[in-house]
Amino acid sequence: MKRKQFLYWFSIVLGIFLIFFSGGNSSRADTSSDVNSAISTGLTEIAQQGSQIDSGADTALDVDSAISAGLAEIVQKGSKIDAWDATCLVFGDRITDLQAQYAYKSILKNNDFLSGGSQGLNGISDVSAVNGLVAIGKDPTNVNGKNLVANIVKDANNPASDYSIVNDLEALSTGSYGQASETARTSLTKKLIGMQDQKTGLWNGLDKVDYTARAILALSMNTNQPGAADALNTAVKAVSNHFYQENGGFADSSNTMFGAENVYDDVTMTNALASAGVNVYVPLKGKTDYVAPVQRVLDQHPVSAGNSAMLIQQATWAFEQARFTRNGGKGSIFAFNQTDAAKYGEIVSIKAAAITKKWSIIDDPQATAAAQSDALNLVDQILATYVSKLSADSTSSAAIADRAAGVTAFNHVTVSHAAPATPVTPPTVTNNNVTVVNNPASSSSASSSSAATSTSSSSSVPISTPTVSGKPVKKASHRSIVYALTTVKLYRSSNFTKSNLTKTYKKRARINRPMFLVISQQTNKQGHAIYRVKDMNLGKTGYTLSGSKYFAHAYYSAKVTRIKVIYPKGINEYGKVNLTSKKRHVKKNASLSVRKVVNYGLSNRMQLTNGRYITANKKLILATKIKKSSQNTRPSTPTATTTGTSTSTPPTNSGSTATTTTTTSSKPTATTGTTTTTNSPILIHLGATPTLPVAPTNPVTPSNDAKTITTTISIHADGATIASGSIKVNSGASAFDALQAFAQQQGLALTYKGSGATTYVTGIKGYNAGPAGTMTGWLYSVNGTEPDSSMGAYTLKDGDSISMTYNK
Repeated sequence: MKRKQFLYWFSIVLGIFLIFFSGGNSSRADTSSDVNSAISTGLTEIAQQGSQIDSGADTALDVDSAISAGLAEIVQKGSKIDAWDATCLVFGDRITDLQAQYAYKSILKNNDFLSGGSQGLNGISDVSAVNGLVAIGKDPTNVNGKNLVANIVKDANNPASDYSIVNDLEALSTGSYGQASETARTSLTKKLIGMQDQKTGLWNGLDKVDYTARAILALSMNTNQPGAADALNTAVKAVSNHFYQENGGFADSSNTMFGAENVYDDVTMTNALASAGVNVYVPLKGKTDYVAPVQRVLDQHPVSAGNSAMLIQQATWAFEQARFTRNGGKGSIFAFNQTDAAKYGEIVSIKAAAITKKWSIIDDPQATAAAQSDALNLVDQILATYVSKLSADSTSSAAIADRAAGVTAFNHVTVSHAAPATPVTPPTVTNNNVTVVNNPASSSSASSSSAATSTSSSSSVPISTPTVSGKPVKKASHRSIVYALTTVKLYRSSNFTKSNLTKTYKKRARINRPMFLVISQQTNKQGHAIYRVKDMNLGKTGYTLSGSKYFAHAYYSAKVTRIKVIYPKGINEYGKVNLTSKKRHVKKNASLSVRKVVNYGLSNRMQLTNGRYITANKKLILATKIKKSSQNTRPSTPTATTTGTSTSTPPTNSGSTATTTTTTSSKPTATTGTTTTTNSPILIHLGATPTLPVAPTNPVTPSNDAKTITTTISIHADGATIASGSIKVNSGASAFDALQAFAQQQGLALTYKGSGATTYVTGIKGYNAGPAGTMTGWLYSVNGTEPDSSMGAYTLKDGDSISMTYNK
């Protein structure tokens, strides 16, 4: 037997031995009871009920937590961090210069070629080294004068084994390393496709699941090669038909000795499918009674302490790959130089990092309001700079580097704790700042009563007296999940024409209603208020009409005190809020008492009076008793208790109307020289930076001799247009300045909180924002795009079109 063949078979047997007698045992020690429970009853509502409602939302949070847990375990290795560890840390934004040095030393020591040896078993030493080197910014073609890529190309021309083919191909696909490397990639891709079983669509071997997964991963990095895309599509379908298990794992039923499901194969296949663009957060091929692949991996706790280092590594990068694909990334995270592969995902990541940084600024109790304002503005500037850079990047490696640089820039933003040398005249500080722009026709008394404090500016834009208070704002979810109440149509673009229609969803019974993730809201060219949505079941993305006629929130958020189970198969009660630790099954028509509704990411839970948790999804349960709230969420006429400072603006240029701004407070207090932040709900939507409480800034005050610009404004709620028209404001005015002027012009009641970068619209014509976390509130767009700043910080240009849409 040739040496290479011997090495191949020896490595296969050794690998299987390690899986079943080493790593497999360690994972079973931690998870045997949980895995058995998952197989028999399911750990989530999605597994037991065949619903996909939480798989795309709650699971995303669990994946983030698993990544953090895996990275925490890796960091504990200290100086023993290796190439794969470095790759995990890079994609998790956790690597330090010292950790990169540890990884580099490990690569030099453990790679056979770089340490002076020969080709390792099946090239795994080489593929790990190349991934690690590229991840930490080193050139694998010149490592202390040695060309590792050339050594891989040499083996690729005469592969040591079948595994050597996939490992060599993966290593060479991490970047562009010259003509010899590209020729070898083409050759290896052709060989790999030729090895695919034409009857089953799989790859054969002692462990078909593992090798098929590795082949899919390698091909996902080479979809531009002839025949690769077709082979990949065939393989993905074959995996679903032959390997996919009801519990979400993967097994080869034709091989009783080596085909049994194990955590390593589940991790490897989940990573491979995600690399191929499959949404592993939901069951494959619409098999609604199956568990999603990534959920199965989560249930096996592969990143828990005590597992083997290899399993923790593989699981961590599998979760990172799943998140990367879900965020819009294309191909494998290891394809560092694949054009545009990481761009979208990295933009999402840097926006998330900006939000995190902003909250750390807001949560600093010793920072002055002015310092907070400066710091938040600097974060916005950094974000804009790096989003622009990322949009211009043409390779994943460039996008990853720019995202990392942006995160580093965020981390360098500091907040001064020194009090301002010359404090401005402080405003009255209140605990609940609400400024109301009343209907001009009904505000004369308030205007006259406050004439003594009015300014001498003649302006069509009201002047507010901003106030701030002392508690950090509670975060709200940036997207919402809704279900269709009637027949709805999905279009591929915002132009609603017959040719753009992609799917029609017929009106269904409540328990069967299609569910959608609302990505954004806008007004299309035809004047319709529309959603951009993603089908939670099929994964389709498109545009549809919005409004309460068509959609409602899929989860209860009100003060429900009693529910009835309406799902035919019943629901489960769980011991934990993430719907794990099943306690009992509850049949249809059962009545349960509810203590409170608990916000959990995009989907809510209900805590019962017995302390257990159930889903709050309206497809599964019906609220039979709801406690009336002390606050009317949509009063016919907004009112305010005038106990704070009130100011008024003089009439507009025409002299026919006046506007009153009233600051309200339940407990007015006076403070000298200090300000604190307001405890107000915010609404964050996809692609936008949340409106955060910062030091108030003075709104633009137009004057008679200033240059004016014209903007059009349309306001939508419940699928109808409340008002639309144009308004003139002075050059330099913000989008909120224009909205205030338009509200005055149209006689619309407008309520808001904050000013400048902290402006938050709380109500228009009685359509008011709900409590934080309910996603009820106003969203705005300019020229059909949702800006990355609040209305008070967005400077208008002449001809801009503003759209306000009420999200219910």
